[in-house]
Amino acid sequence: MRILMCSLLMASAFALPSRGATIDISYNLVPAEAQVAIEHAAGIWETILVSDVPIKVLVTWAPIGNSTLGITFPNGRKDFPSAPVPQTWYATALANAISGTELNPGENDFEFFLNSSTDWYYGTDGTTPDGQHDLVSIALHEMGHGLGFVGLSKKEGNTGSLGLLLQSDFAPLITSFPWPQLDTLPGIFDRFLAHPQNGPLELMENPGVALGSAMTSNQLRFNGTIAMDANGGIEPRIYSPSVFALGSSCVHLNESSYPEGNPNELMTPFSSTGSANHWPGPLCLAIMRDIGWTIAPDVGFAEHHDHDRTGVYPNPVIDRLNLLVPFQRIRNATVLDAMGRTVDSIGIINSIDVCFLSSGSYTLRIEETGQVVRFMKQ
Repeated sequence: MRILMCSLLMASAFALPSRGATIDISYNLVPAEAQVAIEHAAGIWETILVSDVPIKVLVTWAPIGNSTLGITFPNGRKDFPSAPVPQTWYATALANAISGTELNPGENDFEFFLNSSTDWYYGTDGTTPDGQHDLVSIALHEMGHGLGFVGLSKKEGNTGSLGLLLQSDFAPLITSFPWPQLDTLPGIFDRFLAHPQNGPLELMENPGVALGSAMTSNQLRFNGTIAMDANGGIEPRIYSPSVFALGSSCVHLNESSYPEGNPNELMTPFSSTGSANHWPGPLCLAIMRDIGWTIAPDVGFAEHHDHDRTGVYPNPVIDRLNLLVPFQRIRNATVLDAMGRTVDSIGIINSIDVCFLSSGSYTLRIEETGQVVRFMKQ
């Protein structure tokens, strides 16, 4: 069963990868075993992003509806010193990273709610049992929204808008930081959304019927140059179903384009029980760069797709190494350590559990083709 995840923008040498960011988490009613999984997800983002300003997060454990796993409310700032685009809202975690200073002292950068009624899997190994939802994956997803993979879209009747979200739209959920006056201004993520025939959303009348039509066209694209490069020169599809879903439409990758098992599935709007994904995926990382994030130099992700080669991600890896195999699954592969000794042999696969490996460099040898792929185990 695929379950909805929501998010909304609020404003007011081989070496182990260094921590590029610090995420400080406060908890409200969150069980200790759940905190372990959430911290694990935060650790993944910490190795990916670069920021000199600690990222402050509040996580609340509460019943939030049977079909919703989590919902995120990022704080935000516009027109801050060194803001790349004026009259545009940025998630404060991103704004702080760009400016190099804390723009929201005393306020959290984002807050997210996790559904306490969900049957969660709290393990960090990615071996999620049938019938349970992987908490690491969902926390990683919600943090992605809090860090800026989010926009300010809304539709009422036939009229769509950017920057008209109200606190009452999400009652009874509230945040500890004040709800802002958004002034019909878009978020930086919104500025990259475009309809193939009708053009960028930011150029449409706001609010307006044409904007509302584009938001429910099932054709929205993200037109950032880095994301297009990571997608083989094609604009990645954004989730924009015919019926607008507040907190889901226009703020996720398209579900049918990046289904379960696709490297980019993490930032789609639905999640299945019994599955796990502990890496944002190449398109998400490219989108984060487009909106202004600096990615740590030792993070490996595919900026160009080479369909004649096998790639791996994440690299460095913590627990599960995924293989990018465009045309067929690999039948046999061998993992070698730095001394060339075999440490594992694998049958038909598209991912490998590497939890048992010690930290260091390894080589994956594809038996059918003789290809070798090097990776680092954290």
